[in-house]
Amino acid sequence: MKVLGRFLADRRRSMLWWSGGVAAYVAVNNAFYPTIKNVTGIENLVKHLPDTFKTLIGSSDQILITSPPGYLQGRLFGLTLPVLLLIFAIGAGAYAIGGSEEDGTLELLLSNPVTRGRVLIERFVAVAALSLGLGIVTTASLLAFSPPFGLLVGVSIPGLVAAVFAATAFGLMHGAIAFAAGAWTGRRSVAIATAATVAVVGNLLNAVAASSESLHFLRFASPWHWYGGRNMLAQGIAIEPFLAPITVSAVCAAVAWWSFRRRDLH
Repeated sequence: MKVLGRFLADRRRSMLWWSGGVAAYVAVNNAFYPTIKNVTGIENLVKHLPDTFKTLIGSSDQILITSPPGYLQGRLFGLTLPVLLLIFAIGAGAYAIGGSEEDGTLELLLSNPVTRGRVLIERFVAVAALSLGLGIVTTASLLAFSPPFGLLVGVSIPGLVAAVFAATAFGLMHGAIAFAAGAWTGRRSVAIATAATVAVVGNLLNAVAASSESLHFLRFASPWHWYGGRNMLAQGIAIEPFLAPITVSAVCAAVAWWSFRRRDLH
């Protein structure tokens, strides 16, 4: 497990900065809740927004945005948190193989008595572990900074934890796409561009599908629909936000394994 430990050590500083940033964002976001929870008219304003916009921010007419589950979903889980987690995972996934190959450290590593397969597996596990670690930090931050502002009233704690790790799995899926693209091409830039394109196109596809009845079926092609189709803070835990991203991540790991073992390094 030396390969895994070395990679985690290399990413330690990045992990610390990201953890601090996510915790700070959660604290600031939660601190704003008292300013809107008793404001009249916000619900009517949100209800009259176009369906496309409500889909983009993760809001719904069934759960009031001035309620704790609605506020957390609309302000955090609907867009901001998954974006933060996927950016982090894409960065780690793109560097794991593609970035390391570009800066010459991967070739140096493989000059040791270690197989390509072992390097690939341990680095993928490291990317998953880093994503999981940031998810744990997010969960701890929410549990610490929500009670002072009344943001756990009416919120299912198991649902809250499940929602965080659904966002984590969603982010890891994009990190796995970057990992596979980096293993296939040996280029960090290509890996980032591929995963970022999937994220942006998926979000736009979800929004377009919500705006038109004739295109409604397209939502099933968007990872954002798998992730955000249910507010688990209030409506209970669902399996789809976990199953689909984990399946895609496993497929990406298999593609990375197949491609990396068969090509020449740059």
